Amino acid sequence: MSLTDAFGNRITCDSAPAVAALDRAVDAHLHAWPGAFEALDDALALAPGFALAHAARALLLATWGRRAAAHDALARARASVGSLLPREQSCVALIELLIGGQVPAAQQHVVDHARQWPTDALACSTAMGAYGSFAFSGCFDHDDARLAFIESLLPHYPRDWPWLLANRGWAHIECGHVAEGLAMAQQALAVRPNNAHNAHIVLHGWFERGRPDDGLAFLDTWLPGYPQQGLLWGHLQWHGAMAELQQERDAAATARLLGPILEYLPHGTPFMMLADLASLLWRLGLRGQRGLPWTAAHDLAREHFGHGSNVFGELHLAMLAAAARDDAGLAAIAQRVQAIAERGHAAAPTALSWVNALRALLREDSDAAQEALARCCAELPRVGGSHAQRTVIEATMATRRLPSVA
Repeated sequence: MSLTDAFGNRITCDSAPAVAALDRAVDAHLHAWPGAFEALDDALALAPGFALAHAARALLLATWGRRAAAHDALARARASVGSLLPREQSCVALIELLIGGQVPAAQQHVVDHARQWPTDALACSTAMGAYGSFAFSGCFDHDDARLAFIESLLPHYPRDWPWLLANRGWAHIECGHVAEGLAMAQQALAVRPNNAHNAHIVLHGWFERGRPDDGLAFLDTWLPGYPQQGLLWGHLQWHGAMAELQQERDAAATARLLGPILEYLPHGTPFMMLADLASLLWRLGLRGQRGLPWTAAHDLAREHFGHGSNVFGELHLAMLAAAARDDAGLAAIAQRVQAIAERGHAAAPTALSWVNALRALLREDSDAAQEALARCCAELPRVGGSHAQRTVIEATMATRRLPSVA
């Protein structure tokens, strides 16, 4: 039996309530709001063989760092893939690529998928944001490519639909059209205030405009209404610390790190917390702050990334190794990144330049460090993340030293 989802796409399931539950899960996922897992539990209780619900669950589990459970959910989705409609088969294949770490292939897949099924918002969402398939594709011009992708979706959705409007805003901000993008994000938030992805985009807009007071005022107003188990709660606190650093209020940023950010650590996604902790510790250390909780970041890395990460994750693991003055650790990271480069990922050479720069700083070879940092910065967009996140590398180039850790 084929029903339709909230976007009008045909969907293989014989339970209308189960499809409605999947719609709720996708809606929560698109807006980084709690409730997606609970909605998927409802869908699968009503229709245990609901392949697309299993696939969506696999995607969410991978986001939260629960990789074994994600692979199990993906296997359940694939068990029924032969009976699915072509759109559903393609969506499951896309999620399989993402969970398997084949991000450049996933980026091409989602572009092809969207040409046929542009209103498959779950699939299209995998291309969005600082950690989406465009950002992690290794392409130097991924911001422009993502903007073009989002603009191609416009004819298929209401122009003021908050999810699409917010992501248009994000793409414009990252492409340097900051005022235009921030206005879009603010418009989207007015339509749907309970949208954590969009709140995040607004904070990026204020950061890029160099207006930390406005960013903090917005955060103070919006964040109290966001449940603390939400996907982005800790990362929004990181943005608060970034705004305080823009204001030269290092003590306030440190207090935010020691307070709400560390308190959120057990509840956050490991990958996002690795990037947030390592980069904030690094920034504060470059400013001479001491007595920082480096141990918490090292513990997180050992627990979840003992065998490495993707290119962006390796950048942050390298920060932790360099802060610990661990050249052997940096050498191991360099070896892993070189292996990624040999598999053809275009961002890996840029990351390797970063690791080499840190090793040069560790042996106090300022000239070699400067040369490696220059190579890294010349290709820096390739590593993904956001421009705001990548400024940590620019700050290191400006100081040409390792952070204080004692």
